[in-house]
Amino acid sequence: MITQPFTAAGAFIKAIPLLSKRRLRLFLLAPIVANIALIALLYTVALNYMTVAVDEMMAYMPDWLAFLNWLFYLILNIVVGLLLFYSFSVGVNILAAPFMAFLAEKVEEQQTDKVFDEVLNVRTISLTVVRSLKRELQKLMYFLPRFIGLLVLSFIPLVNAVSPVLLLLFSAWMLALQYMDYAFDNNKVSFSEMRGALRERPLLCWTFGFIIMVGVTIPILNLFVMPIAVVAATLLWIKLYSDQFKNYADLLSQTK
Repeated sequence: MITQPFTAAGAFIKAIPLLSKRRLRLFLLAPIVANIALIALLYTVALNYMTVAVDEMMAYMPDWLAFLNWLFYLILNIVVGLLLFYSFSVGVNILAAPFMAFLAEKVEEQQTDKVFDEVLNVRTISLTVVRSLKRELQKLMYFLPRFIGLLVLSFIPLVNAVSPVLLLLFSAWMLALQYMDYAFDNNKVSFSEMRGALRERPLLCWTFGFIIMVGVTIPILNLFVMPIAVVAATLLWIKLYSDQFKNYADLLSQTK
């Protein structure tokens, strides 16, 4: 168990040079374009609504309170910033999920002798989009009740002393689930079975999640965090989990 954090960090180090390969560049650019487009759209819409909201609030204020204009802008900026952070994270994950699934496939094909049967065409992309959206909804339904429960704990005296630590650990765990899921899903491993496999290596998952947390705070690097994390997660799948679920998809299809 003590080596798990080093294994997680090593996967990120190995992932970076892999993304420079020509076959993977398309899947590197896709989430970056999605990031930039979505955040530009969200900020444009949010700023327009914020200006209107402040003007409407100031219309009800007497003239001598006009100096509060800057305070309203400050408060709304903070609120909008928090909302954008969470909506941006969810939105980008949904938009980029199909590309990340294909990226995980290509990395696994390059690193092993496995060849996925799927050909990149309109039908395959459509099926992958539908499958990815279903999986993202599963993750969202897993996340929301637990996140709300932890928020409730933060209002309970004494217990709220440890709630920030619990929230931090849960956030790291969710990030590990998010990015490890692409390789598991490509190999037809169910969401519940994936969680069970990841729970066997908690330090690995927490370290993986914490590395992503640090990465998203660094300008420029945060644009590349998503594809790097997907490649790193796929490398961990190959090294630690693929043998455990070997021929899993074939066995699953035979039982249907």
